[in-house]
Amino acid sequence: ARLAGRTQPVHNKPARSGGSMTQASRTKPVSDYAKATAAANDLPDQPTPYYDVQNGALVYVGIRQSKDTGQLEHAAPIRLCDALEIIGRGIDEGGEHSRLVHWRSRGTGEDVTLNLPCRIIGERESWALLKSKGLAVSPKRSALEHLSEYLQTHGSETIHRVTERGGWHFGAYILPGGDVVGTPSRALLYAGDTEHKAAYQPAGTAAEWTATVARLAQGNSRAMLAIGIALAAPLLDWVGMESGGFHLFGDSSLGKTTIAKVGASVWGKPRETLLGWNSTALAMANAAAARNDGLMMLDEIGQAKPDDVASTAYVVFNGVGKMQGSKEGGNRHVNRWKVLALSTGEMTLATFLATGNRKTQAGQEVRLASIKVDAGKGLGAFDTLNGCQTAGALAEALEAAAATHYGAIGRAFVVAIAPRKAEMVTRLKASIEAVVKATPPDASGQSRRLASRFALVAEALEIATELGLTGWEEGDGAMGVMACFDAWIEENGFGKQEDRRIAEQAAAFFAAHGYSRFLDPWTSNPLGKEESVHNAAGYRKPTETTPVFMVFPYAFVQEIAAGFDKSKAGDVLVACGMLQGESSGRSKTKNTKIPNAGQSRLYHFVRTTPLYLEDE
Repeated sequence: ARLAGRTQPVHNKPARSGGSMTQASRTKPVSDYAKATAAANDLPDQPTPYYDVQNGALVYVGIRQSKDTGQLEHAAPIRLCDALEIIGRGIDEGGEHSRLVHWRSRGTGEDVTLNLPCRIIGERESWALLKSKGLAVSPKRSALEHLSEYLQTHGSETIHRVTERGGWHFGAYILPGGDVVGTPSRALLYAGDTEHKAAYQPAGTAAEWTATVARLAQGNSRAMLAIGIALAAPLLDWVGMESGGFHLFGDSSLGKTTIAKVGASVWGKPRETLLGWNSTALAMANAAAARNDGLMMLDEIGQAKPDDVASTAYVVFNGVGKMQGSKEGGNRHVNRWKVLALSTGEMTLATFLATGNRKTQAGQEVRLASIKVDAGKGLGAFDTLNGCQTAGALAEALEAAAATHYGAIGRAFVVAIAPRKAEMVTRLKASIEAVVKATPPDASGQSRRLASRFALVAEALEIATELGLTGWEEGDGAMGVMACFDAWIEENGFGKQEDRRIAEQAAAFFAAHGYSRFLDPWTSNPLGKEESVHNAAGYRKPTETTPVFMVFPYAFVQEIAAGFDKSKAGDVLVACGMLQGESSGRSKTKNTKIPNAGQSRLYHFVRTTPLYLEDE
C-alpha cells in the first residue's frame, strides 16, 4: 500500500522566492550574480524531473519542450521496473556498501528484500540479480540508466549492518534463515543462506514443548545431552570456546535418530533442520555461517564417503570460509563462524574414516567426541521409560512430540539470556573451571578441552531449568550430561587421543603379523631347512616370558608408525611400555647382533600391547 498509493513526485519542486528589490538595495551596486539571480526568480516555475510509482510500477518522468508553446513540460512516464522501495543503505562486515531494495514479487505476492551491492549497480550483473528474485525490469537502455541513478542516489539513507552470519549481532540473535530474535541496538539485515528458513519457524509454544518433549526426555542421559547441545550452542562464543561437537554412534535400532530429533526440536522442525555429511565444502561453509553461534545437525555419517566426511569436518570445525580475491584487488571479506554440532552414525569418526584408509588428525576426535548412544540400561538410547511400556513406545512418543512442538523453546532461551550476558558469562566460566579442575592432574589438554565442552552443555541445561523451560529438577540436566562424559572417559581415558591411536595401531600390527612376518634365527630347525618368511618385518626372539620383536626400520616407518611422525610415534611407544630404545635414550633403535645375519639397528618391542590396555 505504501508503494502503490504514493502519487507525489519523489523529487519535490524547488522553492522559489520572488518580489522586487527594496529602495535601500537600489542605492548599492548590484553584482552580475545578483542580477542573474533576480532575473531567474522572476521566471515562472520550471518543471523538474522526478521518479514516481504509478500503476504498480516505478517510473521516471522527465522534461521535454512543448511543440505547441515552446515551454518546458513533463514528458510521458518511462517505466523502469515493478514498484520498489529503497529502505536503506547497507554496510557488511567487510565494509562493502549496498542498497537495500524491497518489493512485492509479482509471481508469488511475497515480500522480497534484496541486499544489492553498490559495486554492481548499473552492470548486467545487477539486472540479472534483480530479475532472478522476481522483479520485472525494463530492457530499454534509457530506462536502465535512470533505474541505475535511482538505485544509487534515492530512497532512505538509513544505515543497516548487513551480515551473512547467523547468531548474535548487536544484542539480538539471528536464526538460520534470517529471523531476528530480540531487538538489535542497530538496524540489522541478514543476507545469508535462507534455504532452511521455513524449517526454523516455530510450532506450538515453549510451554507445550516443556510438557511433552522435555518431560519424556527427563532422566534419559542421551536425550538430555542432545537438548543441552542445542541450548549451549549460542553460548559458545560467550566463553571463548572453539567450534566442536558430539557424535552419537551405535546400531540403527538403538534410537540415535530419535535423540537427534529431540535436540533439533529446540530450534526448528527436526526432520528439515538435519544436514547431510555428503555436502560440498562451499555448501557446508554457507550452512555453517548461517548457523553461527548455533546448532548444526549432521545426520548419518555412513551415508557419505570418508573423503566427504573428512573435508566436511575440516570446513565446519575450522570456522573460516574460503579466501577469495576481489576484481578490484585484494581479498574479499572472509566469513567466520562458531558452531556446536550433533552428529549421528553407526561407527565412531575414527572407525568410519579408517574404512576409506584415512586417519583422524590430532585433536579431530576430541573436536567431534564419539559417544555410545547405548545408555547401557537395556533400553537402547534410554535410561528410563517415563511411563511408556517399552523403549520403542518411548521413541515413538518422543518423535511425535518433537514433530508437533518445536522452535519456540530456543527463541525463549535466547530472549531470556540476552539481557543477562555478563551474569551468564561469569556463571558459565565458573562451572567450566570447576569441571576442568576435577579432571586428573595428568589429563591431556585435549581431554580438558572436551571436559570444558561437556561442562558448558551441562550448565546450559541448568540455566534453562532455572528459567522454567525444562520442567526438570535442579541438577537433572547436569547429571545426564556428565553421565555421557563418563561414558566417553570409559572408552577413551584422559590421555591424548593421537597417542592412543599410535599405540593401538602398533598393537593391531603385532596382532595381525606377529607370528607370520617375523624370522626366528635363534630357534633350532630340526629339519635343517632355512626359514622362509614372505615380506618379513623383522625378527622374533624367544624369551622365558613373551618374545621380543625386533622390527626393521622401514617396517616401523611405513606400517607401525604410518600416518604419524616417526619420532613422535617412537616417544609414545616408549612411554606406553611397548618399545625399548637405547639406555641413553638418544635413539629408539638398538644395535643388535642377529645369528647368521650380522649387526643391524632395529626397533625392539618388548610388549605388543600398551600398558594402559593391560591395566584396563
